[in-house]
Amino acid sequence: MQEKPSDPHPLSDLAYDWITLMQNKAQALLAYDQYIKDAEAAGSPECAAFFRKVHDADKAQLAEAKEHLVMVLQGKMGAGGKK
Repeated sequence: MQEKPSDPHPLSDLAYDWITLMQNKAQALLAYDQYIKDAEAAGSPECAAFFRKVHDADKAQLAEAKEHLVMVLQGKMGAGGKK
């Protein structure tokens, strides 16, 4: 990825999208932690188990997204315009 010095947005749209997705997943993980605590406090192990399942899926997706972002930033995946 080559940047133009005068370009006010040095990230490609694709890189920006991955970063945004990762931020949203990271925020969701924090929310799920609270949901798990709330379900446990309410005496609902079934709900807590479901929230853990969703948490684990998002955590795995976040790890995969990180790999994709690295490849995009290294120019090994995607090409195109800047954001």
